[in-house]
Formats: sequence, structure tokens, C-alpha cells
Amino acid sequence: MRSAASLIVTAPLAALAGRTAARGDTACNYGVLMVRRVGGGSFGGALVFPGGVQEEQDKGHGDPHVACAIRETYEETGLLLLTAAPPALRARADASFRVSSTSFRDFNSTIGATALRTHALARWTTPRAQQKRFDTRFLMLNIGDGDKFALSQLGQEHVQASELAELDWIAPDQALRDNRTTLALLPPQAYILHELSRFRRWQDLARRAELLDRTVADRPMEPVLSRRSDGRVVALFPGDRAYPDMQENERLGDADLFCREPHAPGLHRMEMDPAPAGGFLATNLIRTVTYGQPRL
Repeated sequence: MRSAASLIVTAPLAALAGRTAARGDTACNYGVLMVRRVGGGSFGGALVFPGGVQEEQDKGHGDPHVACAIRETYEETGLLLLTAAPPALRARADASFRVSSTSFRDFNSTIGATALRTHALARWTTPRAQQKRFDTRFLMLNIGDGDKFALSQLGQEHVQASELAELDWIAPDQALRDNRTTLALLPPQAYILHELSRFRRWQDLARRAELLDRTVADRPMEPVLSRRSDGRVVALFPGDRAYPDMQENERLGDADLFCREPHAPGLHRMEMDPAPAGGFLATNLIRTVTYGQPRL
């Protein structure tokens, strides 16, 4: 299983004027950065958060998961989510980084800046049935009014053509509304967007993120996916009363997967429809347990 990191970047809608996140009705005052990868692969046509596999250069410079998430976001989108640095120095170092073998760690040292504050939000592992498996830390970074350097880059982000087909800023409630019909999501992204959508203001989300318990956020979430007789797929998460003992290879049936009472105790699952090009539509998170990832 390969170690990976993904970054959930939020920014105020006011700073994203004219961007995709400003379109349509939303009760949230912030957007979330999401990307769609080329060629489908393990991610199908679903929107995901930027991120990737941890590399050797991510080690030896603070938290390797943070280093990986910041580096991958920069490589994929061009966003350099560090503390303030003179724009001229950034442009010069940026160009140098693209054409040389300089590691991202050395690149940061050249600029003399550190990463903006991140918060450990979740840890997901790929289901055991998958051939390629990843142990992914999801980190959250809230761009606020005082993060002038990061704000100055909004509108300049771009896709890394070899890896991404597109990028988008979208409000959490908007993403979930689109997910009902057209916007495919994978279980980790859908789960996290459901949690984010509970916060209408990025200021409240940022304050709540400060209180997250890192030890709880580091508990791995390994979903178990099963199909019901009506065609819907159910992702069971740790703590759900039907979550199987992995050693026993239990076979799950409709009695385990249909949820007649969504407010009943012992539920930690997501119901969803498979999307034609990959990912899932109409995701419905049901959570009445405290086990698992920290509740935002």
C-alpha cells in the first residue's frame, strides 16, 4: 500500500469572483478546489482533491504528508500555498523549478517560506478488493483574508496537462447538488463534501478545523462496498453495525444494506449510484455513530 496525501483547499467566494464557484446558488461563502484527472484510471471521471503519492523529497522537512500535499497541489495546479514571498522571487524560483531537477523541498528553501497552516482531517485506505491500494491522508488548508500571497495567485491556477483534464472551484453544497445528477464523486470526496456542507461560512469552518483531534483524524477509514438488489451501492464504514469482520469475509445481503430508519443507532454508511464513466452519483451519507473520522 502506497502512502499518499491530498489537500482540501478552500477560499472565500469573494476572492474567487468570476470563477466557477461563483456560479449558481449556494449557501456557502467559500469554494473548494477540485480536479479531474486525465484518462480516468482509478478515479474514473470523478472530481477529486489535488494530491498524489508521497516521494522521497517529501521526507526530512517537517511532516512528510504536509510536504507531499503542498508539493502535489503546486505541481498539479500551480498554486504555491506558502507564507508570503516577494512575487518576483516566486516567479524566478518557479521558472527555475520547472526546468531543473531542483527538489520541491530545495525550492521552498530558496524562497525562504513555509507552508500555510494545514489541519489533518481524515485518513482513507483503498478497499482491499482494489488492485492498487493507497493510504491517503486528507489535509485541509483554508485560505483566509490575511493570506495575501495565496490570494494573489487565485485566478492564475492551471492544470498540469499530463495529469489533469480540468480544475474547478466549487461550493460544497453546490457540488452535492450537482452530484445528484451529473457530477461524479468517489466515497472519500463525497464524505468530506457532506461534512464541509454543514458549514456555511469559511470562518466557522476554519475555527472548527483548529479544534480537530489529530489522533482521531489518523484512524484509517477503509470502506467496504456492496451492491443492493435495487442497483444502489452501499459503502460501509468502520463503526457501522453491518461493517464486516475483515477476517471472516462476510457476505452482505439486503437485510444489512437497506436502511429503513436513517436515524437508527449504529449507522455509518453512504448510499450511492454508480456513474457510467466512474465514480458515484446521488451520494447519501448516513452517520449516527461517533467512531471513525472526526465530525467537523
